[in-house]
Amino acid sequence: MTRAPGPQPEAAGVQPRPNAAGILRPKGNLSRAELAILGLVALVPLLTIAIRALALPGFVGPGLGGLRAVAAALNQFLSLSAIPADQRDHVLYLLLFPTCALLVAVARLTFGIRVLGFRSILISVAFHQSGVVPSLLLIAIAVATIVFARPWLRRIRLPYYARVSVILGIVATTMVAALLAGPWMRSDIPWGMAYFPVIVLGMLAEGIASTLDRDNVVAASWRAITTILLAFLIALVCRVPALRILMLQFPELVLTQIVAIVMVSEFLDLRLLHDWDAKIAGKLLPRLLARPGAIPVAVVRDRVEAERGAGPDGPARRKPNSVRKIVAALEASGHPVRVIEGDGALLPELRRFFPPDPPNGEPAGIVLNLAHGDGGADCVTRVPALLGMAGVVYTGPTPLGHAAAFDRIVSRLLLREAGVPTPAFRVVARSRDDAPDLRFPVIVRPRREPGVAPSIVRDRDRLRVAVKKLVRRYRQEVLVEERVTGREIRVALLGNAPAECLPLVELEPKRRMKLCPARLDEDLGKRICRLSRAAFRACGCRDYARVDVLVTETGEVLVLDVATHGILAGGGSFALAAAAAGYTFPQLMDRIVEVARERHRAGESPRPVRAQLRRSTAPAAHAHSSPIGLTSASARE
Repeated sequence: MTRAPGPQPEAAGVQPRPNAAGILRPKGNLSRAELAILGLVALVPLLTIAIRALALPGFVGPGLGGLRAVAAALNQFLSLSAIPADQRDHVLYLLLFPTCALLVAVARLTFGIRVLGFRSILISVAFHQSGVVPSLLLIAIAVATIVFARPWLRRIRLPYYARVSVILGIVATTMVAALLAGPWMRSDIPWGMAYFPVIVLGMLAEGIASTLDRDNVVAASWRAITTILLAFLIALVCRVPALRILMLQFPELVLTQIVAIVMVSEFLDLRLLHDWDAKIAGKLLPRLLARPGAIPVAVVRDRVEAERGAGPDGPARRKPNSVRKIVAALEASGHPVRVIEGDGALLPELRRFFPPDPPNGEPAGIVLNLAHGDGGADCVTRVPALLGMAGVVYTGPTPLGHAAAFDRIVSRLLLREAGVPTPAFRVVARSRDDAPDLRFPVIVRPRREPGVAPSIVRDRDRLRVAVKKLVRRYRQEVLVEERVTGREIRVALLGNAPAECLPLVELEPKRRMKLCPARLDEDLGKRICRLSRAAFRACGCRDYARVDVLVTETGEVLVLDVATHGILAGGGSFALAAAAAGYTFPQLMDRIVEVARERHRAGESPRPVRAQLRRSTAPAAHAHSSPIGLTSASARE
């Protein structure tokens, strides 16, 4: 889920100060002068209302007769009570809009309830125009249309706006059908559906569709429900007779409400229920919808804030959007899913998401580890090391395997030791080391840092400059490798003992395309798969990996790289190879989870360090905890 998965930070707004206490939590974004000006703006309407009240009979006392003329003039100029009754609804839409916006702001900022923008206001207007029952029926039809039609529209590769347009066309057709069926049905419901404001339905459909694209069906359903409930509240508030009379008599109150919205953002941005909706959408609902035999999957990714590693010039990290297709695929396979950041709160979050270990030896859940870390020599090993100590089953290599694949020098030495051929290389630590036995051109890369693009160097002078620059920037040795030309092949391996070699993918740089299956003779294809499996084993890979190889003009096969991170993108080589093997993307994600589960059943998962995660309330000598500190049912009894 996207987050439902768990809660995502706001893209733009400023969060409350973490050390703020009490109900009011000022952010400090407004200066004292600005606060004073806003206070005056908010008080001016209240002052005019007080003066205008003096014009009412019995309000003017001795010495205040002069204010009666001013109050009468203000009442004549500001009051909208003289508007004809048949036109008041149109005016009230304008007057009550700031009130509705204030309710939305309080719901989102103070209570932290996720809604689809300001569509609640538009839906409340539709309730008034078409009726509640017809509006809800039409919204239900629109949501069902989106949920059922969207997978097919995505499969035929319609772009986002084309998908939304088709959905709107289908819903509009439904409205026309209701209009045609009206004369044949003894009910006003079809007429109400036919006259539902189409722009409201369009914006609602667009909001649900975009949430589905960003997150998942559970998050979209939850936000649609909260949006409609808030629309009910807005509709009820706007139908209060006293409020309608007050706004017609004193329309200047719109200024006070605008200032109130600013003050809510500055002092009451509490997000009190921010985690509440995420827990329901990300935990309870997916389990109700999970298929039999499905297992909870926690997708662990890097922190959103840590988008670059190794300092400001380091490689770009995975963005939040990159896991959404993976989450949607896992949910399509029936797994309860939650996205969790790979930081210090990882294990407590897993404890809340995973149920206790079942008595049949099955894991409580499985972690799909997509975390790279935030820089440093051990960045890729931190999350698997933490999960291994806790006894949590996770996909991918052990910390040792991650370290081997992450370190270009170590991986090449392991490949050489296993008899897997690689291009000639040297390790250079100083700019004056010029690797005299290598033939130019050469490829220069830092020892680690997988996101750094390789540099092609054609002479020794440029080599010294390139080495000096990389050593200074990344403070590590540099891998200098002979550049070999030939056909670039990517090999996707899936499973364990032995790993399944999916159809080979050939990169065609000139045409900027990928060809799968690659056009290779059978013997060459078998040799590539055999060497790739050997590289898979040599680098300690598990469950899935991608091996990049090169076939020279003489038919020699050289292994260029072994990748265990960042290879599951929906349009990447791994997904392309899986599709050629007959796996849909949801089936591929489900298969990766299943091979990790099979490995756990075979007894390959590490034993947990239980003491580190045991609940403080458990007796020290007799507590029996599951791998992430979840007490089993038998232990509780």
